[in-house]
Amino acid sequence: MSSTLPLIIAIDDEPDDIFFLRHTLRKVDLPHNFQSFSNGEAAMVALTSFASLSEDPSFPLVCFLDVKMVGMSGFDVLKWIRAQRPLDALPVVMYSSSDHPQDVDLARDLGAQAYVKKYPSAPAMRTLLDEARDFAAAVPPKKTFLQWRYRFVDSSDAAVAAR
Repeated sequence: MSSTLPLIIAIDDEPDDIFFLRHTLRKVDLPHNFQSFSNGEAAMVALTSFASLSEDPSFPLVCFLDVKMVGMSGFDVLKWIRAQRPLDALPVVMYSSSDHPQDVDLARDLGAQAYVKKYPSAPAMRTLLDEARDFAAAVPPKKTFLQWRYRFVDSSDAAVAAR
């Protein structure tokens, strides 16, 4: 086992949402490092530095990206991420309180691997992280989680639907 813990990043302008995401991640009991960004611009600066690390153990395992933020929306950040060829290997999970079908469809169309309604259960989060780890171990090119078609995860964990 590598001594480097997986890095989980989150981009969300609401500190309370970051707090609850971290709380859920602790309940999953997967040792990891966590880095949050309060806006899209700050995240883009950091992600630019990760672009050269796609085969490095310090490359992020997954990025949780809020849809609705002040300034750049999550969709704007997702478009930027998918335009950066070295970030193709970065799984992006849209993380939102909105479950509007148009938001879900747009996230899928822009290249997100999943759409998670805030606040997922620990078992749902564990599934996401396990699939992200499988994706990280896959051979390039890595456009989508290989085991996923597309999924919407409801915060109640009552519905997990593949499309």
